[in-house]
Amino acid sequence: MSDSKKKGNKKQQKKDNLDDLKQELDLDDHKIPIEELYQRLQTNPDTGLSMGEAKRRIERDGPNSLTPPKQIPEWVKFCKNLFGGFSLLLWVGAILCFIAYSIEMVSEEEPANDNLYLGIVLTAVVVVTGIFSYYQESKSSRIMESFKNMVPQYAIVLRDGEKQNLQAEDICVGDIVEVKFGDRIPADIRIIEARGFKVDNSSLTG
Repeated sequence: MSDSKKKGNKKQQKKDNLDDLKQELDLDDHKIPIEELYQRLQTNPDTGLSMGEAKRRIERDGPNSLTPPKQIPEWVKFCKNLFGGFSLLLWVGAILCFIAYSIEMVSEEEPANDNLYLGIVLTAVVVVTGIFSYYQESKSSRIMESFKNMVPQYAIVLRDGEKQNLQAEDICVGDIVEVKFGDRIPADIRIIEARGFKVDNSSLTG
C-alpha cells in the first residue's frame, strides 16, 4: 500500500514540475502595451537602467549567456558509438563466430575457416560503422558550437542616460539596447522603435 502511495506521489510531483515549467514559458512581454512593459521591468526608455540597478539584476539573474551543456569525454562518445545499440548484437555475433572457430580448431584437424572469416567481417563492419557514427556526431557538435559565434561579443546599451559599449553577457533584464544595420541581436529583446527595420534569418533557415 505504501509503495503505491510513493509511486502516486512521484507521478504527482513530476506533473507539478511540468506545470511549473509550462507556467515559466508562458510569456507575454511581446504582447502587452509598451508602457506596461516599462513598469513591469522598472526601466526608463530615455535613460535606461542605472549602473547599480543593472549590477544588482545581473547578480540576481546571472550573465546573459547560454548555459554550457555537460561535456562528455570524447572516448565515452566513441565507445557509445562502437558498442551501443545494434552494434552490441554484432559484437556478440562476432564473438560467437570466434568461439565456434576455436572449438572447431580443437575438435577437428582441418577446421573450416567460415566462422573465422565471418567473425572478422562482423568486427570490421561494426568498427567502421562506429567510427562513421562518431564522425557524424562530432560534426553535429561542431555545428552546434558554431552557433555561439552568432551571439555578438559587444552591444550598445543605454545606462544612466548614456550609450555604453558593453559585453553582451553584461546585458540584463530591462536594458535598452541599440541595434544598428548589420548588428546581431545580443539577447531576447522587444523592438520599441525602428527605422527601415529588416531581419536576415538565413543563418537559421539556410
